[in-house]
Amino acid sequence: MNTPQAPALRISGVSKAFEIYASPAQMLLELIGFGTRHERFQALTGVSVEINRGEVVAIVGRNGAGKSTLLKIVAGTLAADSGAVAVNGRLSAILELGTGFHPDYTGRENIIMGGLCLGMTRREILAKQDEVAAFSELGDFLDRPFRTYSSGMQARLCFSTALACEPSILVVDEALSVGDVRFQRKCFAHFEQLRARGTTILLVSHDMNAVAQICDRAVWLERGKVVAVGSAKEVAENYLRAMLAPSDASAPKSSDAAAASATHLGGDIAPEMRYGSGAAVIERVEVVDAAGNPVDLLRPRASYTLRARVRAVRPLDDLHVGFAIRTVRGVEVFSINPRPQRVAPVPLAPGEGVTAEIAFTNHLAPGDYFVTVGAWGLGDDAHHDRRVDVLQLHVAGDIGALAQSLVDLDAEYRFTAKESAR
Repeated sequence: MNTPQAPALRISGVSKAFEIYASPAQMLLELIGFGTRHERFQALTGVSVEINRGEVVAIVGRNGAGKSTLLKIVAGTLAADSGAVAVNGRLSAILELGTGFHPDYTGRENIIMGGLCLGMTRREILAKQDEVAAFSELGDFLDRPFRTYSSGMQARLCFSTALACEPSILVVDEALSVGDVRFQRKCFAHFEQLRARGTTILLVSHDMNAVAQICDRAVWLERGKVVAVGSAKEVAENYLRAMLAPSDASAPKSSDAAAASATHLGGDIAPEMRYGSGAAVIERVEVVDAAGNPVDLLRPRASYTLRARVRAVRPLDDLHVGFAIRTVRGVEVFSINPRPQRVAPVPLAPGEGVTAEIAFTNHLAPGDYFVTVGAWGLGDDAHHDRRVDVLQLHVAGDIGALAQSLVDLDAEYRFTAKESAR
């Protein structure tokens, strides 16, 4: 009879609270007996999760939900107030950048110190040093002090050193998000290799597209409590629906989070930048579906209309309105204005308004996007009004492509007829 294999990680009823003081003086007054001077912040409450060997699991949630606190407790760098974490395997963690690295030591010296902190022997570290140096791609910077590194370079060294111990369990916070795109791609490719070898990966990410694509399951934390555990794709989509809900909507209180949905984006989700001469005002920007309902969650290959309502403040002879859609990283995937469409500009008298719109079929790949809208005239030196990142959109669904895709080509993959051996 086969004995069931123990999970790689078992998190049982973990709770953690922090004492928050307004100033060091308040802490001192409390220490010498002048009453309670702190507020208590409950970061985690009764968190219980089991992660099986070889699983890739994401922890998702808003800022302040307790994600990083939980990872620190799992990694052993922070003690829980109650509950327990059972680790079955060799664990390596990449948490805050530079944790455990001395700012005045060189990169090579920090590789050794970091390896020792991970439980490796000096002989093991020295045997892996060249491999770590090659993966980090830091070149001559390895012989310079760690404090001279950019945040991206620090991320490279932290990640490369953490992998040197060949962990059976890898814990990764958002530290990698500061690395350049090429190195991030290299890291995620390495995740796939670790996954193929049966490594358990627990990570925190705000990139729901990556979560849905590379993770098996996801755990949703809200105010320090688990509100949902399930397939990565389902949890990521439900989490996004809740995040895109109006800002006054309450957060889900239980695993009924699947019922959370949205029809219009809350104003605090996409902090826009706005400027212009004031000759016209962009009053409203929205995307509507085929039935005319405002939406911010788009489906692949569905039909939508992007609209902007513009009102003149001063007389305008030739109003132009342009739209641009960018990724989170600022890559402009689509932009349009009247000129390439050979549409004549619109004259407006003060107080008159007009709606500019484009009808489109959504061929964006799953992910997050931001809409920018500008109104201007050809004879003017500046925009009448320009609203940068006025609207946030999320594309959800499976297009049968890899996570790094930007567009949906509606592709059909196949092998041609196999030829006989020669």
